[in-house]
Amino acid sequence: MTSGWFERLRPAYSLRAHVHPSTARTLIGAMLTAPGRLVVTSHAIDPDTGLQSITIDTDGPLTHHQVKALLRDRFGPDLIHLADPALTTAATGKITQRLCVPTTEARDLALLDHDADHRVITHLLLDPDGIDTYTGRRRRVALLSNATAVHDFGSLPAPMVLPALESTAVHLRHATGLDIHPMPLDAARPEALAATARALAPGFAAICLTHTHPAHTAAVRAALAGSATPVVDTASAHATATLAAALNALTRRRRPPEQAVVALVGAHFNGDLVGLLHDSGVGELILYAPTTPQADDLTGAADLLIDLTGTMPAPSDGTPVLRACPQDPPPLHTTDRHPHPLHVLPTLVAAAARGTRPTTQVLLATARALAALAEDHQLLPPAGRPGLTQGLTAALAAADAPGP
Repeated sequence: MTSGWFERLRPAYSLRAHVHPSTARTLIGAMLTAPGRLVVTSHAIDPDTGLQSITIDTDGPLTHHQVKALLRDRFGPDLIHLADPALTTAATGKITQRLCVPTTEARDLALLDHDADHRVITHLLLDPDGIDTYTGRRRRVALLSNATAVHDFGSLPAPMVLPALESTAVHLRHATGLDIHPMPLDAARPEALAATARALAPGFAAICLTHTHPAHTAAVRAALAGSATPVVDTASAHATATLAAALNALTRRRRPPEQAVVALVGAHFNGDLVGLLHDSGVGELILYAPTTPQADDLTGAADLLIDLTGTMPAPSDGTPVLRACPQDPPPLHTTDRHPHPLHVLPTLVAAAARGTRPTTQVLLATARALAALAEDHQLLPPAGRPGLTQGLTAALAAADAPGP
């Protein structure tokens, strides 16, 4: 490239042809008689495909259109692939791509300049549904918290939740490969949090809420119910993992869910779990909310006791107790025995990024799939087990597939 390259050409309107090496010389020769101003750059043969790529930088939209038509008409099937670098760069997600690949060449810089942006925006104005095709939005997830329910701390100043947000972001990134953006929000009221989430939604494929009071989470869900951005939260993830553990605990007792009596202590800590237990077909659900839990209050009354408070003593008759306190999640190395939001949160986030909302049907299917993936000696597969997210995703896809 010469120093006057930018003065003569507009690399936002470039093309990249992929052809067999035997066709490359003919193609370059054809560009000598093409209309407009061009710079043709021949690249090395790709050792994997055996193809040679040729970049044609043009002086604007008219020449770009004419050259594209010429290539297609003249070379037909010999033109293996014709790429549009401005749109290709946009489609791969500029942020992730350019953080991983140095941007030093003039052409690379030009594809991040205002002329390329203008071209992609013009393209999107003609195809508004192409936002997720020509931007990196489909890979981005906003991990939000207003720090109103941070473990056993309760409500905290928003910046104080950052360590917990960053840990969750690492887990989600490793499990899903998505770009997770942890954001503590100074929005103490539900309506303020909902308004902020609604304002952020256009830039993200999904929103994930954690360490946030259930009433505030509900406000965000309601605010984004009609939008294109699904909302996932750790409360529903916790409820889903707890249901999976409960199903396996009942299986150990040889009690089918429809014949079982389940006692839930502290239902107010996770209202989602009440609905999931009911919709899963549990025969009878006892909601127990004593001021001072007593060990034998539920003796003989249930096949399984689920304790969301962390304070319920075990009944003397040996009724199994599933400890699942949302404010005190178990250490990750014990998650083969105790439910944790990270059992299913990556799967729900990945599904949300593809446009699948965490409906009751999705949560039930996820819980059943998680229960089925546990070994005989486990209540649950350990959270973070390699391949767990992929296994759950495959099970959900199979459950959603139409019958023969």
